Amino acid sequence: MSDHATTIATAVGRLNAGDVDGYVTTLYHPHATFHGFPAEVGTDRDGITAFFRALVDAVPDTCVTARDLLVDGDRVAVRFALTGTHRGGLLGADGTGQAVDVEGITVLRFEGDRVAERWNRLDDLALLTQLGLLPAPVTA
Repeated sequence: MSDHATTIATAVGRLNAGDVDGYVTTLYHPHATFHGFPAEVGTDRDGITAFFRALVDAVPDTCVTARDLLVDGDRVAVRFALTGTHRGGLLGADGTGQAVDVEGITVLRFEGDRVAERWNRLDDLALLTQLGLLPAPVTA
């Protein structure tokens, strides 16, 4: 495992344990920039910290699992799954008690031992459907 992969695994372990501050400070530079998160999150580390706090508050059993991790120099691509139980308010939806199970992909650019930039894509349609904010697709 590369040093970047180890850093990611350590940080995600902290997030899965509910330690948002440990996740953020282990993985991201103070000057990190974020792309692909909801507009109200902002693009800086303070915004991403608030986002992950809200996520863990709403889905206290949050579990992020790397399905694929590819390292190329200072860049790392991760295909991941986010699972848990929707217990509190998230993205305008009150807690439902329903399971959340969505996939995403992120690309990280490291400077030294921490991430300086992150591009993120999540299956927003699946998440919004699971939160009850969109109707489930009708199948024939």
